Amino acid sequence: MRIGIDLHTIDGPYQGTVSLWTNLIGELPSDNEYILYSFNPQNTKALFSKNHFSHYQIPIKQPMIRIQCVFPYMVLRDKCDLLHMNYYGPLKGVSSLVLSIPDVIYLDFPEFSPGFRKMQFSFLAKSSAKVAKEIITISNYSKERIKNHFEISDEKIHVVPVSIGSSWLFSDENGIENIWSELKTRLPKRYLLTVGRMDPRKNIPLAARIAKKLKKLDLVDGLVLVGPDDFGSQEIRRKFVEDKTENLVTHLKNLSTLELQAIYRHASCFLFLSVAEGFGIPIIEAMAMGTPIVASNRTSIPEVCGNAGLIVNTDDEDAIIAATEKVITDTNLRSSIVMNGLNRISLFDPKKLALNLVNVYRTALNK
Repeated sequence: MRIGIDLHTIDGPYQGTVSLWTNLIGELPSDNEYILYSFNPQNTKALFSKNHFSHYQIPIKQPMIRIQCVFPYMVLRDKCDLLHMNYYGPLKGVSSLVLSIPDVIYLDFPEFSPGFRKMQFSFLAKSSAKVAKEIITISNYSKERIKNHFEISDEKIHVVPVSIGSSWLFSDENGIENIWSELKTRLPKRYLLTVGRMDPRKNIPLAARIAKKLKKLDLVDGLVLVGPDDFGSQEIRRKFVEDKTENLVTHLKNLSTLELQAIYRHASCFLFLSVAEGFGIPIIEAMAMGTPIVASNRTSIPEVCGNAGLIVNTDDEDAIIAATEKVITDTNLRSSIVMNGLNRISLFDPKKLALNLVNVYRTALNK
């Protein structure tokens, strides 16, 4: 097979689709050819240098022209048997389209999406889903929501979860501890951790309030927040001031993998209280680092977390405090959660998931 893959997201801000592609692409089997389209082919070539990868530049950034006109031309020019796109793809001109739709949060939770983006995705994703041979999503939760919104048959939608990179499956323990010796002076001695963009749906002010109440119980000294600013940053910081939690929050951005791993490894507990996720990559990062988890009962999160954490109702602050306190103080529970997470992480092995992806390609070409 000669497969074209749209990798334009790799050149943008860090997000879930960047992790998805970065971890999966390098594990794709060499009995196929992969044409990787990006805005910066030198970047993708550095990441994926094996001979079964070819690298081509996407010449136009404007989304509508790029997707509806340029991609059909490039697929024809490069003799691709199949094209794999993100969110939406060409409505004409590509005979075998595979479409990745990680989630439809912009439809289920419109309050968390800018209006234009919601309208654009709603129309184009639904239209593309109709013409695609197969659709790939990242959780069973997302699969059900895509079926509901786009009226797509169950057989057409395949769940290929987000994988975790080899540096998480086989971590550099010496590197983690060496970097920790430099990091720990910048952090509270005992801390809760939350990881994610400063987006309203991530429920970051709630995590800060939990840290405040557990500090009063002398169980933690603060909250470490890791993630970039986003459109909700200003409002979230205003909430910190309103809740009198601003002095408890240490906000870190642009960390290396080793730095992030060290912060997970030494956290008292990982809080993931988001109200809307298609998957929830930080959950599996916490599992890999042996960090006990307290996670939201919303959307895909219980599915991803499984038995590797305590699931809580984000509307019940007292229940979250009780669960987090138990994880910190109950040694047996903590050990059980950590062991469950270390066992569960094998479900997200990129080698296995890359083969699942190729099976979807074969299914599409056989239709």
